[in-house]
This record gives sequence, structure tokens and C-alpha cells, in this order.
Amino acid sequence: MQKPRMNHSPRAAAPVTRMRANRLRSTTSRGDWASYLARYRNGEYRARIFFDMILDDVAERTEGLTILDIGCGRGFDGNARLQEALAARCHRYIGVEPDQSIPVGPYISEVHRCSFEEAPLAPDSVDTAFAVMALEHVRRPELFFAKVSNVLKEGGAFWGFTVDARHFFALFSRWADCLRIKNTYLATLLGKRGEERYENYPTLYRANTPRQIARHVAGFRRFDFMSLLRVGENDYCMPRWLHPLAHVIDRIMMAAGLPGSTLVVRIEK
Repeated sequence: MQKPRMNHSPRAAAPVTRMRANRLRSTTSRGDWASYLARYRNGEYRARIFFDMILDDVAERTEGLTILDIGCGRGFDGNARLQEALAARCHRYIGVEPDQSIPVGPYISEVHRCSFEEAPLAPDSVDTAFAVMALEHVRRPELFFAKVSNVLKEGGAFWGFTVDARHFFALFSRWADCLRIKNTYLATLLGKRGEERYENYPTLYRANTPRQIARHVAGFRRFDFMSLLRVGENDYCMPRWLHPLAHVIDRIMMAAGLPGSTLVVRIEK
């Protein structure tokens, strides 16, 4: 697989951490991801940025492309138009969606209504797999990443877009789950589950930091990751009166180079 070609300028490189040869390094940078972070910090919605990261990654492949969407219900990060556009780019677009109540797009070539680990997918059959806001729900990461390795072709890549468990958002989420107030809080603030807001499946955060993931991807060729952070990124899940305080915290975290609330990972077989 050729090195992904990025369509954006790598100038003003942002802090990114990389693991090569199964070693986790603390402060290196991947310049060809810098423009994505710049777009995020300029306020662009994450779904379009995630979409472009995947599309840029497969830009060199023109024939027979197979893409696997793990957690395909309700579109690409909730956007059906982006998902359809991605499906139109490849030869086969396979979806996995274990929640039977969630509709999936008619443009998906093949749908499996089960967990990813149980999906009857042929070994070495997928060029690119991805999961948007799904890794936080994985119960056994060792089985999940073993399945990723099994279905990917040599040189294929898995993209994960998920909650960064090093950020205070994940801490708040865990706290709310323990107190059993999370659904009530979200319903009061955002509205009805599955209609006005996301479904809020149980969150485990077992594959949501670089170190957690690194334990399970030692057999892969390459592992890159980036944490996204910007001022106001979590306003949607907070009452307005808390926004000023949250913005101050975001600025302090950015100045200190701390992780944001969203983790992006790319693992190459």
C-alpha cells in the first residue's frame, strides 16, 4: 500500500504521536495530518474531516476497493449523505450494525446485523475499515483488533474515531454512568434518545487511549494517532451557563498540549 496522499498543506504541523516498530513515542509529529487538526480548530464539523481523512487515504486506489463500516447505522457519524458518497467511491461497501432498531442506507452493498467480532467476513477481503464513535463500546479489544487484522488485506488500514479517554469528557461520562444519571441528563439537555440525540450505548473506554490500543496492535505494520482539541468542542453536552468555564479549561489544555476529547487512530496491516 502506498503512503496516503493528503490533499492539504502540511505546514504548521500540530503535535501528533506515532508508534513505529511497536514502540510508543511521546512527542513526534505527522505533518500530513496537520491540516486536519487546523480545520478542526477553525470550527469545521468533525464528520467532514473524518470523511476526508478516509477518502484521502484511498485516493490512489481506483478499482475493486472494499470498505467496511463498523457501526454503519444512521450514516457516517450521523450523516447519511457522507456515507452514501463514500459508498459511491468503492466497489463494495460493507456495513456492520448490531442494533436491529437502527436503519441502514440502501446503498450499502452488504449488511451484517451482529457484532463486528461475529460478522461472517472473509479473511483478507477489506482494503479499508473504519469505526466512528464505536471503540468506546468495545468490550474485548483483543478480539476486536484480532478481527480487524483478520479481515484486512495486507497493506490495508483501519481508522478509528472515538472518545479520547484521557480527556475530562470521558471522566464525566464514567461518573454519570456510575451514578446512573447519564440518560436523564442527556434527555433533559438534548432530547429524545435516537431522535434528537445519540443512542448512548454503554461506554467501557477499553480501547480509547493510545496505550490501550497499542497493547493489541503489536502485529500491525504501523500505528498513528492524533488527539483533537478546540475551544468549545463539548458545548453541545453542557448547559450554556457552563460554557465560559469549559472554554477556559479548553484553552489551558491547548496551551499545555494536553489531549482533546476526540482520538483519531490509523492502523496499517
